Amino acid sequence: MLGHFPLIKNQVVSIQHVNFAAMRKSVLCIILTLTGLCGRAQDNENVQVLTAGVEFRPIFPIDFLKTGDQLVSNNDFSISVSPKFSFSAGMIIRYGFHKRFALETGLNFVQRNYNLDIHRDSTAGKPEYKSKTDFTIIGYEHPIKLLVFVQLSEHIFMNAAAGFQLTFFPSDIFTSDENSSGSDQHFKHSSLRLGFDGKPGNDGFIHGGAIANLGFEYRTKKIGFFYLGGTYHVPFADVYSSKFAYADDSYASPAQEVRLNGSYLTFDVRYFFHSKPIAAKERKKKKKASKEDSSED
Repeated sequence: MLGHFPLIKNQVVSIQHVNFAAMRKSVLCIILTLTGLCGRAQDNENVQVLTAGVEFRPIFPIDFLKTGDQLVSNNDFSISVSPKFSFSAGMIIRYGFHKRFALETGLNFVQRNYNLDIHRDSTAGKPEYKSKTDFTIIGYEHPIKLLVFVQLSEHIFMNAAAGFQLTFFPSDIFTSDENSSGSDQHFKHSSLRLGFDGKPGNDGFIHGGAIANLGFEYRTKKIGFFYLGGTYHVPFADVYSSKFAYADDSYASPAQEVRLNGSYLTFDVRYFFHSKPIAAKERKKKKKASKEDSSED
C-alpha cells in the first residue's frame, strides 16, 4: 500500500517545525504591543457592535516564507512539488466590545493546489520517464483573533489582529498515472494527514496554528465596511506527509517524502454588512415600546 513505502534515509525534505513556545511569545508580543499603542487613544468609549461579513483570500507562494517550491531527488528519480493558485473564502463574525478592540471568528473553506513533476533518467532497457500532474488539498478553517483598530481619518481605519486557527482536513490524498501513462512506467503518490505533533495519527484531521492580519478598512455609515489587507498563517507543525515512488514492470523504487508545512500568505478582500451599535439598537427598541405603550393609553 502507498502508506507503507520504505523511506530512504537522508532523503526527506522537511520544513522546520515552528517552535511552539516561541510562537506563543511572538503572538503575545504582538498583542501587547498593539494594546499599548491603542491604549494611548483619547477616546475610551465602549461601543458594542456585532456584525458579519464575507471574505475572499488568494494564496501566494513565497520562497522566503517557506511556501514555495519543494524539490527532492535520489539516484532513482526527482520530484518537484510547486504550489499554484490557491484560495480561501468564507464568512466572518466580528464582535466589537470597545471602540478600539474586537474579537473575530468565522468559518472558511481553503483549497491548496499543487503541481507535481516527476522525472527519471533513462536506464538500461528503460527510456526517460517524465510525468506532470496536480493534486488538491481541501481544508476548513476556524480562526479566533483579537483585533485592534487605529483610526486614520473619519472613515478609514487600520487594524491588526493576532490569534489562533484550527484547520480541519477531511481526507488523505492518493494519485497515480498507472494505466494512463502509456507504458509500464508510472508513479504512485500519497499525502497523509499529520497531527498536532507532526506525526501520523488519529488527530490528523485537525490542526492548529498561529494567524496574523494587517489591513485597512473604509467604514461607511449605511452600506457597511470595505477591507483590504493581508494574512499570514503558520501551522504549529507540518500538515501533510507526501510520499512518492516510481515503478515499472520489473522495478519498484523506495519512496521519497516531501512534508507540506501548510503556511501561507494571502491578500484579503472583505466586506462587512452594515450594523448599528448594540446600545443604539436597544435604545431604539425601548423607544418603540414606549411609543406603543403611550398609544394604548
